[in-house]
Amino acid sequence: MRVISGTARGRAIEAPAGLDTRPVTDKIRQSLFNIWQFDIPGCRFLDLFSGSGSMGIEALSRGAERAVMVEKRKDAADVIRRNLQNLGLMKHAVVLQEDVFDAVSRLDKKGETFDIIYLDPPYTVDEIFEPVMQRMGQTRLLEPDGVLVIRTRKEKDMASEYGNLEKFREKVYGISRAHFYRLKDSASAGPEADDGKTEGGRSNPAASRTSAAEPASAVTGHQEA
Repeated sequence: MRVISGTARGRAIEAPAGLDTRPVTDKIRQSLFNIWQFDIPGCRFLDLFSGSGSMGIEALSRGAERAVMVEKRKDAADVIRRNLQNLGLMKHAVVLQEDVFDAVSRLDKKGETFDIIYLDPPYTVDEIFEPVMQRMGQTRLLEPDGVLVIRTRKEKDMASEYGNLEKFREKVYGISRAHFYRLKDSASAGPEADDGKTEGGRSNPAASRTSAAEPASAVTGHQEA
């Protein structure tokens, strides 16, 4: 597995062992980042159930301002940190080794916001998908022009609404399905081309967001105590 584009293009990404962390294939990453291509520079990216960190790493390589990666497994979180160090991307990353629900609650309480939120729960824990989306729909983590994507197995149905989130798109990738959500009544998400790429995208995230103050206790590249 390698970084597809950006400053770390072509560099190898180490993947943790085990079935619970399913590396995102290059095809899926390429397709998703084609959709997000105008939104990545300057964005804040939240990578939940991060696994190897490949999604957050790809975002940083392509110019994201900051990526927060949440992974409960210690061995996987250690792999993410090694990947970031090896690729020279640690400066703009935060790795939180903790339960996703706990991390989401803490980030929300601190007023953190993100332009893109990506969730990749393990397929082997089917009962986690609904609760995690219900929780996400109760938070204020997503920017008004932001997008949240959750990856499931192809056969998995997800509701059209969760709290303040509404689904506006689905896309199948082999045995996987990506479900796209935005805030209800969002005026952004611009027109979409037939090939799945946004036409013009939304305004630059770094310039358009109402920035939340950086938490003073955040430690780049590490979970805070």
